[in-house]
Amino acid sequence: MRIIPVIDLRDGRAVRGRSGERARYRPVGSLLAGPLAGDLSDPAALLAAYRAALRPDTVYIADLDRITGRDDNDAVLEDLLASAPEVRFLWDGGFSDAASIARVPRDGRIVPVIGTETLQSIEELRPPDRPRALGRAVLSLDLRAGGVVSRSAVLASLREEDVLRWARLGGFRSVILLLLDRVGTSCGLPRDRLHRLRRAAPRLDLLVGGGIASIHDLLHLRDAGFSGALLATALHDGLISPEELGRHGFLP
Repeated sequence: MRIIPVIDLRDGRAVRGRSGERARYRPVGSLLAGPLAGDLSDPAALLAAYRAALRPDTVYIADLDRITGRDDNDAVLEDLLASAPEVRFLWDGGFSDAASIARVPRDGRIVPVIGTETLQSIEELRPPDRPRALGRAVLSLDLRAGGVVSRSAVLASLREEDVLRWARLGGFRSVILLLLDRVGTSCGLPRDRLHRLRRAAPRLDLLVGGGIASIHDLLHLRDAGFSGALLATALHDGLISPEELGRHGFLP
């Protein structure tokens, strides 16, 4: 199971998420690089800290300005790409449809992530003439305790299992189960819910983000057959250390 560190971008800085309430996001402060580390709200410094501690081959980046329709952090993304040529980036750029994904360069360095939060229609999950466009993307199934998060009323009304089924039919191979109300809380995982979704989508690679509190959560996800975990707060707060990750075989 892959450990995928997270960089949330807002106004050119790296910020820490909290329950999906973006007004509460604050610049990154972290124990990851030690007390003498520089300012890890600098995205380049945070990426360097992740690379030194975790040696990741994949990093997740959410452009919060794009997601909320305010602006973009495209220049920051370009700088990160240039600084880490061995890293692949899962990039949530606030995509609303398959056509916007098609404009992302196909060099393999950027994997577009399309979130149900910004998806404009359920029809975008089942484009019969565009399966290849979605096949190279990752769906983020954005969730709260009450169900699916989406600007599309039809999509928000669906059961989580139904969204996973449409994702598979539409050509997606990988889905992030993003527990928005648990982001930044380190409150633990809703294990029964995740098991139910794992059983509902046996042919999809499923990754989990939000609420991870300890190495035991990661071990549970690995044992349950999940493909990856998005990790930030537990690293920044020292709840999970690179040493623990190494001991349990999560690092390359």
